[in-house]
Parts: sequence; structure tokens; C-alpha cells
Amino acid sequence: MNYFDGKKIRDEILDQLKVQVDQLGVEPVLAVIWVGDDFASARYIEVKQRAAEKVGIHFDLIKYSDNVEKTEIETRIKELNENQKVVGVMVQVPMPKKFDLVDIISIISPEKDVDGLRFCSNLSCDFRPPVTLSIMQAIERSGVNLADSKVAIIGKGFLVGSPIARMLERTANEVRIAYKDTPYLGTITLDADIIISATGVADIIKPNMIKTGAVLIDAGTTEVGGKLAGDVDGACYKKASYYTPVPGGIGPVTVAMLMKNVVSAAQKKV
Repeated sequence: MNYFDGKKIRDEILDQLKVQVDQLGVEPVLAVIWVGDDFASARYIEVKQRAAEKVGIHFDLIKYSDNVEKTEIETRIKELNENQKVVGVMVQVPMPKKFDLVDIISIISPEKDVDGLRFCSNLSCDFRPPVTLSIMQAIERSGVNLADSKVAIIGKGFLVGSPIARMLERTANEVRIAYKDTPYLGTITLDADIIISATGVADIIKPNMIKTGAVLIDAGTTEVGGKLAGDVDGACYKKASYYTPVPGGIGPVTVAMLMKNVVSAAQKKV
């Protein structure tokens, strides 16, 4: 039973990226727009900033209060699009509900959308969302042959389920999609070679819903009793051939993949 050591893989990727940034001869700039005071967003931003600093990326945090006007955000994004020193522009989600997220995302230049939110919005984009790249990394490291695999995706959210489904439909043998409230969920997952769950419902995937030898990709997190919990019940691990734990699996590598997108954007400008 092997598992995806996200923290170790993250550190390996960041070390490689630091070498690449040193070779650029310039400090790439990632501009992050954050509206409001969402607690989870504050934590994620801190993690991203630490990763950026480790690699040698300048992390430019642009903070707005909840009462900011949409036009002010749009004007700032347009300025960042034109700024040649800025290679990546992203908005921290979630944003306050009064904003139309897709409208704001659509203003980000495709070549600077390192968070891949334009891809999530079915718009042209030079980059894929970091979380989908982390999932693809886990699948690759599992050793499974995607072309021969049946994939079950649980959850079709804007940030994870929908974009990874679009990516895998081109490469996997079969892709099935279900929702957290789909009746008899086990009928979707039981013969799947790869199960990707991103519902945010703790332990929604149970041992009796998976076959022996399945690859389990857990991209869902929620807090239970003050601790992070994933979609996959830990009792499933002994039946799996490969799994991603929560915490310490997909999450850390997602941050590394964001930095990889930023470095790729910088390399295109050299």
C-alpha cells in the first residue's frame, strides 16, 4: 500500500523551481487580489506566500475590504495585465457573494491566469488549475494506466470536480461523475480503478464502496472537531493500491503547482 507524500513531493518541486528562478536572473512577481476577511483564505494565502518566498517569487498581496466596488477590482486587474514585471495574476476565492466571480476572472489575461480559473470558467487559459495538476501528479505516481482505467469523480464543483473531469475525459478509458447526494453512490465507485472525491463531506467514501487495488485521490477537506478530514474514510486505505492522505496529500502539491505555473509564465517572458 503506497501513498502520495504531498509534503515531500511539494518540497522536491519547490527546490527544483528555486533553481529555475535563479537561472531567470529576474524576480517573478505574483499578484494576489484578496477581497474580504475569510479565515480560510487568510490561511491559504499565508501558505502560498511562504512557498513563493522559498522559490524566489515576489508575492504581491493586494487586499480589499468587502465594500470595495467591482470597478476598482477590474481596473486593478487591467493594470496588472499591463505590468510587465507581473507574470501571474490571481484572485483568492471565495469572493464575497455580491461579486460575479466569472466576470472578474474573465478580465485576467489568459497568459497571466496562473491559478487556472479561466479554465474553470470555460474560457481560454494558458494554465491548468494547480489542484488538477496535483491530482494528475498523484495519478502518474500511482503507476496506473489512465488509458485503461475507469475513473469515478465524486463532486462536480467549479474548482476541482468540473475541471478535472474535462481533463480526464480526454485521456481516461471511462469517466463517471456523481454528486455527494447521488443515490447509491457505491454503484458509481465500486468497479472504478481511480476514485477522485472532492465533496468536502468527511468520510463519504467508505470501504464497501471501493474495490481492492483502487487508486484513491482525496481532494476534499473539511474540519471535524478542529482537525482536517478528507472525503475518504481512512479505513479504505488498506484496500487501496495507492492513496492521497488528508492532510498532507493533494493540498501541499497544489501550492507547489501554483508556483510551477508562475515560473512557467516567467520563463515564457524571458
